[in-house]
Amino acid sequence: MVDEVDLKIIDKLLKNARSTYSEIAREVGLSDVAVMKRVRKLEQEGVIKKYTAIVDPWKLGYSKVSITGVNVQPDKLFNVIEELKKRDYVKHLVVTSGDHDVIALIFARSSEEMIKIHDEISRLDGVVKVYPAIVSDIIKDEMRV
Repeated sequence: MVDEVDLKIIDKLLKNARSTYSEIAREVGLSDVAVMKRVRKLEQEGVIKKYTAIVDPWKLGYSKVSITGVNVQPDKLFNVIEELKKRDYVKHLVVTSGDHDVIALIFARSSEEMIKIHDEISRLDGVVKVYPAIVSDIIKDEMRV
């Protein structure tokens, strides 16, 4: 079970995954060894899945970013998910209970490439319709508890 101290540690790591155990310890009022043990426990329990960098897609040459809804025939959902997971241009993929069965975050280097990607997705077996929403600006990009 995660307690309030664990949540504070997680928050510090979400703000800066490169924080040292000593830095975190000072902020949460524990020893660096205690913080290290808690972090290892959180990792082992799968609470902390991985450490990663958040990048600016535009600075990497991706001029187009799309949040794309995909409606799928129910019996083909898992096949479509497997196909989308294989695509390098799909950066984030979720199954939803909202307006669309699947939502994909897609990066492309041009409008033409994005059109081709959406066309490719629409031709996957089981896809009923693709609903692209091109991102004009990212206002907030963080994952906090």
